[in-house]
Amino acid sequence: MSSFHVGGKVVDKVDLCGKKHWAWPLDVWPFAILYATWLATIVPNVDFIDAMIGFGDLLASHILVLLFTMWSVDFKCFIQLSKVNSIIQADACKVTPAKFSGSKKVVPLHFRSQMTGSSSSGDMEEIFFEFRKQRFMYSKELGAFSKLPYPHKENIWSFLKMYWPWYIR
Repeated sequence: MSSFHVGGKVVDKVDLCGKKHWAWPLDVWPFAILYATWLATIVPNVDFIDAMIGFGDLLASHILVLLFTMWSVDFKCFIQLSKVNSIIQADACKVTPAKFSGSKKVVPLHFRSQMTGSSSSGDMEEIFFEFRKQRFMYSKELGAFSKLPYPHKENIWSFLKMYWPWYIR
């Protein structure tokens, strides 16, 4: 699934995206073809001033495309990223915040292997992203992202027993 509905106070929806190959984003190869076409057809056939005017138009449109990728998150996703179906294939996610809570943003998706205490269970992989200094973890059981749970109602001794059992005797 390429889209997850989080439904929290901060994040409403998360879309999974993968980076396109360096040559395939729409801000590279169409302009490479246009520059080559300009060089092969227009430069030999027209006056130098007219060719430079055409080059200026082409360069201005290329700069506008690059600026639009910085201004608009949806345009950046269209130009530089592609939607993926699996979370394993994803490199980034487009985060849509809750209403009246800010603007969309593309954030990197982090994969971190976590060693567990017992050797029989093996390695567990954490999949998460950070948005506005909050971490959202992917739960394989739920098949969705949720905010990282903090033990804010526990006392300090239960926290120490959980994370530093060698410290508490």
